[in-house]
Amino acid sequence: MTKVIGIVGSARKGNGLALTKAALDGAAEAGAETELIRLADLEIKPCIDCGYCKAPENKYCVQKDAMNAVFDKIEAADSIIFSTPVYFGRESAEFLLFVDRMYAMARADFSSKLPKDKKFGTIVTIGSMGEEVAESIHQTEARIFGGMFGWTDCGLFWKNMMHAKDAAEKNPEIIAEAKAFGKKVV
Repeated sequence: MTKVIGIVGSARKGNGLALTKAALDGAAEAGAETELIRLADLEIKPCIDCGYCKAPENKYCVQKDAMNAVFDKIEAADSIIFSTPVYFGRESAEFLLFVDRMYAMARADFSSKLPKDKKFGTIVTIGSMGEEVAESIHQTEARIFGGMFGWTDCGLFWKNMMHAKDAAEKNPEIIAEAKAFGKKVV
């Protein structure tokens, strides 16, 4: 069975969480086993660039925090849905911390420690900026996960005007779109 995980990088339980849950529901409808990871619920320390993870004998990071369990889940997954809100024109601090720590999954030559047969998609929620900001965030993920890790990019799902915490969940059309996006990553 295909395993799809959703990684939510929002501090609040709002639109990004609702859209990621809907995308995972869509993946489940397509036959996948799903799991949600909410980064704000985990204790994850920042990368200290110590080089420990680059030694061939070391699988993960020197820091013994929740990120090592996230690494295991990513390794076991077939597809990953990344979700971040836009805060001041960029990804959230939680999501940037997560991406920085993914550095441990690259060898010293920047080849991937993870299998290349994975898929990924990106969900971005924005309060008032346009598609160019969402696309910029997605392109960053595509360079890392598609380029360095060699995963298949299943695209970007983004929504604007997500000021109200419940804007997405109150809109059945948006939830249906998120479910359809989730089916694309299976």
